[in-house]
Amino acid sequence: MNEKLHKIQTLSENISVLYVEDNPGLRANIEQLLGKIFPNILSAANGLEGYKTFKKHKPRLVITDINMPHMNGIEMAKKIKAEEPDTKIIYITAYNEKEYLLEAINVGVFRYLPKPVKVDQLLDALYDAVKTIQNEKNKHLYDAQINDIFNYQNNLLIMFQNAHPVIVNQRFLDFFGVETLDDFLHKYTTMDSMLKEHEGFLSSNKERTWYEEASADPGKLFHTKMVNCHDENRHLIMKYREIPHHNDSTIVSFDDVTELNLLTLFDKNSADKDKVLQDKKTVLKFMKIVSENNAEVKLHNFYRGLTITNPTVIVHMDDEQVVVKTSYSQLKIVKLVKNTTISSDVFPSAVLCKSVKEIDFDKQMITFTDMQFIPRSGNDRKYIRLEPEGNEKVTLFIDDKKFFGEIRIIDISIVSLKLELNALPPRFETGTTVNISMVLPTTHAPLSINTPATVYRIDEFERCFHVVVLFELNELKHKGMSEYLSNRQMTLIREFKALEIKS
Repeated sequence: MNEKLHKIQTLSENISVLYVEDNPGLRANIEQLLGKIFPNILSAANGLEGYKTFKKHKPRLVITDINMPHMNGIEMAKKIKAEEPDTKIIYITAYNEKEYLLEAINVGVFRYLPKPVKVDQLLDALYDAVKTIQNEKNKHLYDAQINDIFNYQNNLLIMFQNAHPVIVNQRFLDFFGVETLDDFLHKYTTMDSMLKEHEGFLSSNKERTWYEEASADPGKLFHTKMVNCHDENRHLIMKYREIPHHNDSTIVSFDDVTELNLLTLFDKNSADKDKVLQDKKTVLKFMKIVSENNAEVKLHNFYRGLTITNPTVIVHMDDEQVVVKTSYSQLKIVKLVKNTTISSDVFPSAVLCKSVKEIDFDKQMITFTDMQFIPRSGNDRKYIRLEPEGNEKVTLFIDDKKFFGEIRIIDISIVSLKLELNALPPRFETGTTVNISMVLPTTHAPLSINTPATVYRIDEFERCFHVVVLFELNELKHKGMSEYLSNRQMTLIREFKALEIKS
């Protein structure tokens, strides 16, 4: 019994109890027991007096008889519950008639104990009551805190159930200048029109709504544009998240980044776009958005044309540098090659990292300092381009005349060659039609290919020229080229793995 008393005492701190009983002797005995447990005991001799005492002090727990003068316990409980529905009411009564029990249940009885009440039964009821009161108090505090967090976030929040909006936060209401979600839906009819069209941004179209698009890729960051209550266009980063263990519930957040002045990057006709792309501060702004939203980025490197890509986490950044954590294999390739690119859904284009300040193999971290956006990167390639082994042979014919200068293959794909020439033949320019003859080693007999090609690009360097030519192979040669590239890719994979092991 002492242990049970101690538990109730621990739980009943700051809980007042009202005891209502018209029998003076019984009231005195129970009051004495309650006084050992609760810090504040209130008592009354009948239902009317009990109700008046309740209205004045609002105790969380009421223990009462049923059959009393002036107002019985059932009527008193109805009035109490009408004012404070969470009040816990324990009946102690000699009346066992079914109608009293049913009526007590309808009122919302917490426990129904028969007279004469046993001390153990009363203590059990009191323990359950104060424990329930404390749980409800904690839940109210938790709900209030969550409500404050939800309402006063710096970003706009919407909770959906079965794709229908059910709750929005105060920031959302302020943004659109409305009082409630119903006011918003009355003003906008649906949320499909909330996101405005802008190139590269998320919005609804004929095929699917913006919500359907976002729900197909949870956790991805989307650029969006919305018009606020002041008729201003605002640039916001949107994230769609599923609520764990509630498959039908989701949270959509919008982070206003208008002040970063990044809309220029999504306007193809902007004269300032190239200047902004080369600004390291702009890169760092986007990195900050990714970091704050815990969004995924990827590191990309090329080992002799072989793509090495791994997910990466931004662990630190400041006004000058970004520190990322990635896999050991990516650290190894970053050490071997000159340039690294970083991609993210939220970036307008890939980020080229031209300078590596530090590679920490123990912590698996890399520090980049010199970064800029680039219009295209190697990871955007439609076709894989690999460096050859070195014993491939190539001959160039222009107007059926063989080019006798030095020539070698820099890289090769299923549709192109990148060649290094020590000089350019006469009348050789972009768009020129040439003929290419090459012999490539395969697992069986060497693959011989003769095909017309078109000069696509010419880059001039101090001692040589790099020339990209495009071609289209017939079915048989296409199959042979695919086999060659597959074998070459496997060789490069084994070669890179061997480098990892050596290190």
